[in-house]
Amino acid sequence: EGYVNMVGNGIMFKFTPAPNWDTDYGDDGSTLGKLKVKGSNITVPVAGYYRMKADITALTYSVLKTDWGLIGDATPGGWDTDSKMTYDSVSRIWKVTLDLKVGKVKFRANGNWDLNYGDTDFDGSLEEGGKDIPIDVAGNYTVTLNLEVAGYAYELKKN
Repeated sequence: EGYVNMVGNGIMFKFTPAPNWDTDYGDDGSTLGKLKVKGSNITVPVAGYYRMKADITALTYSVLKTDWGLIGDATPGGWDTDSKMTYDSVSRIWKVTLDLKVGKVKFRANGNWDLNYGDTDFDGSLEEGGKDIPIDVAGNYTVTLNLEVAGYAYELKKN
């Protein structure tokens, strides 16, 4: 599993276990989400920030375009409306600056709960479906989400 910012038009890719073409896995051409050794290029319809999963043993894959937001009773929209985050392609992080109240927050993709991250151990490392992240002091914060590192990370920086 990993995240990739796909740019341009006519985006195509394959999965490889090493940074070469000795072995590559592409679409099997018959069933969406099925891989085949030396299969066809996999395409995405539009540029964007995608979560990619591949299971080379089961020969399956999934690709999900994501837009990220911060949600929770500490945010201006509460648990009903995401505070949209913006992707910075230079720093490769998602970011939002906003006023937070005492309460809790989570990160979620695409304005729904199918994919969300919290911090179960409160160690700065995110887990899918993890616990709500507490905000103990109200104020203006810059919140960052880094999905480019192992153990997806976040920062809540009070301005």
